[in-house]
Amino acid sequence: MSAVKTVDQLDAEIKALLAQREAALVASKEADLETVKRLCKQHGFTATQLRGVLKTRAKNKRDDGGVDGLASAAKVPGKRGRKPKLAA
Repeated sequence: MSAVKTVDQLDAEIKALLAQREAALVASKEADLETVKRLCKQHGFTATQLRGVLKTRAKNKRDDGGVDGLASAAKVPGKRGRKPKLAA
């Protein structure tokens, strides 16, 4: 038997390890949240102070092409009112 693993064996090991990782994250999530809450109370951290590290809602991005399949009329920054440059 060869000591070299096949791609299928490696994929199976990766899948098993990812499942173990996910289970470990779920198991530690509640304890970690309690630690964060305790530290926020202890030090008086505010939402403003944590803004850079907290996950926020994603901006509304439309990938479906806009309303009724028409492209949305999004503003293009810096394009309005700009005069074309003349060649020298």
